[in-house]
Amino acid sequence: YSPDLNPIEHLWHALKRRMYRLYPQYNNWSAAAEEWDGFCEALKECWRGIPAKLIKRLIMSMPQRLHAVRRARGWQTKY
Repeated sequence: YSPDLNPIEHLWHALKRRMYRLYPQYNNWSAAAEEWDGFCEALKECWRGIPAKLIKRLIMSMPQRLHAVRRARGWQTKY
């Protein structure tokens, strides 16, 4: 359950950053039904905009993550 072994957290962070930057109107939205479609489209656009390079880098980092967790014996790592 270690967040160090869960690279999706880094993708969520990248997605949130893109949303805040490109669609600031949704930073404090009311979740009203009429805004939902626009929010979903913005979210999809931001997800598609996440560079494949970032995803590949996160996947390729798994061996280093495993090594860091083993070395830290389950304690905090840099990830």
